[in-house]
Amino acid sequence: MQDYTYYREAKELFDNKQFAAARTLYEKAVALHADDPNAWHDLAVCLLHLNQPLIALEKINISVELQPDYSYRYASRAYIKSALKDLNGAIADYEKAIELDPEDAISYNNLGLLQEQQGYMSEAKEKFEIADELRKMLDDENIEVEQPQTAPKKEEIHLPKAETPAEINESPSTIWKEISSVFTKSDSMRDYLHFLKNGFKMKK
Repeated sequence: MQDYTYYREAKELFDNKQFAAARTLYEKAVALHADDPNAWHDLAVCLLHLNQPLIALEKINISVELQPDYSYRYASRAYIKSALKDLNGAIADYEKAIELDPEDAISYNNLGLLQEQQGYMSEAKEKFEIADELRKMLDDENIEVEQPQTAPKKEEIHLPKAETPAEINESPSTIWKEISSVFTKSDSMRDYLHFLKNGFKMKK
């Protein structure tokens, strides 16, 4: 089994808002695991918290290249692009995220916010309605999801919740290959709901 000590320690520092120290360890993690999209993704988010969005975009691009069929990567990159005021780029990435995962409520919501900013009110209204319907499905299943998963419209755009589990017992690449299937299979909504309900943990 590969050693993901740097990765775990970096996440702990990040969760404690020690972003500069976390960056150092995330950089060590990507040096050891250059083919791991999660390490690049988390480094990018850390850099964004350090007010370095341009460098963050470079790192998230690598994450997208390594996992081009995973909607979460595009949603995260869209968030970074919106921070850089690249609204067209952010819209394109949210649209790609939705294409890959048509049940991604937060991407619909964020896309609607960007379209609203650009004056496309009817398109924005449509996205808000879809997001509301998807959130209603969560409510119908009695699933409570913490922010930002159910970010209400009219608020600032939110980054999708980091999907890294609290404990890593195997390679993140293996873990997220399994999780990716939850978000991309057409018959996966119920699995997705239970995935959220169980605190973003896979079934054993």
